[in-house]
Amino acid sequence: MNEMNEINRMNEMNESALVGSIQRFSTEDGPGIRTTVFLKGCPLSCAWCHNPELVSPAQQLMVSPARCINCGACVSACPNSLIRLEEGFPRIDREACGLCLRCARECYAKAIRPVAREMTVKEAVSVVVQDKRFYDNTGGGLTVSGGDVLLHTAFVRNLITDCAAQGVKSCIDTSGYGSFDDLLSLTNAEGAEAVLYDIKLIDDDMHRHYTGVGNDLILNNLTRLVAEKPAHVKILARLPLIKDVNDSPTMAERAAKLLASLGIRAATLLPYHTLGVSKAKNAGEMAYTRTFAPPEPEKITALLEIYRGQGIETDVLGAENSRN
Repeated sequence: MNEMNEINRMNEMNESALVGSIQRFSTEDGPGIRTTVFLKGCPLSCAWCHNPELVSPAQQLMVSPARCINCGACVSACPNSLIRLEEGFPRIDREACGLCLRCARECYAKAIRPVAREMTVKEAVSVVVQDKRFYDNTGGGLTVSGGDVLLHTAFVRNLITDCAAQGVKSCIDTSGYGSFDDLLSLTNAEGAEAVLYDIKLIDDDMHRHYTGVGNDLILNNLTRLVAEKPAHVKILARLPLIKDVNDSPTMAERAAKLLASLGIRAATLLPYHTLGVSKAKNAGEMAYTRTFAPPEPEKITALLEIYRGQGIETDVLGAENSRN
C-alpha cells in the first residue's frame, strides 16, 4: 500500500489522476444514463478481474495487434531500441521501457497507446457535464469507478463536488478496501447519491486466495458506512458471480443475510465475462493462470431468488456486458 499511498499524496497536491477511460451513456453503473470515469489503481488483484489494465496505479502501454499496420513508426520512435516488429505487430521490452510514450505518440493506427491519461478535475468535469440533459431526463449522473476511488480520494471528492456545482449527482464504485474516513468523506461530498459497494466473496479465506486481501476491512467498512452515511445516500451492493468460486447457494445465502441484516435492499449480480483476458495480455500483464466462467443461467436464476427471498431488490447484468 506504500506506493498507492504515495500516489494518493501526489493527487492531493495536483488534483489530477490517471484516467483509464471515460464511458458515456453507461446504463450499468447506477441509476439512469451515466458517464463513468474509470481511474487507474486498485488495492485488490482479483483473479477474474474485468479491468486488469487498471489494477496497477502506474502508467502502462497497451498493445493492440489487430490495429497494427506494420509501418515501423514505433520502432523508429523508441530512443532505446526497445521495440521490434514480430509476426506483424510490435513487441516491447517492458522491463527496460521507461514509458516515455514516444512510440504511442507516433503510432498512427493506435496499435500502441497509453492505458491511461492524466487528467485534472476540471478536464474530467468538462466531459461529464456534456450529457447533463440526459442525466436530468433519466435520473442519471456521474459514476466514478476504477480501479478504486479510495486510491484517489482528493481527486474524486473534488470531481464530485465540482459536478454537483453543475447540477450533476454522483455515485462512487468501490471495493471498500481502504480508509473508512476517506470512504465517508466521499459519501458525504456534495452531490453524492449512491455507493456501489463491491462484495467479491463473503468467505475471508477465499477472498484472500482470489483477490490477494482478506475481507474483514471491506465488511467492517460496509457496516460502519451503513451506520454513518448521510440518510439520502443509498448503498447498492455489487456481487460478481464466478462459476465454482462464489456461486454456491450457501455463499449466496450468507451474502444475502448479511446485506439484509444491514438494511441494504438493492443488489446487482455480475456474471463473469472474458473481456479482461485480452486486456491483460495487451497491457503486458502475465497471462491468467486460472480459467473462469459464468454460472449457468438456471443457476443465476436460483441465486437471484435467494437474494430476493431476503427482501433485496436484485437484478442481473448480462454475462457479456457485466463488469466488476
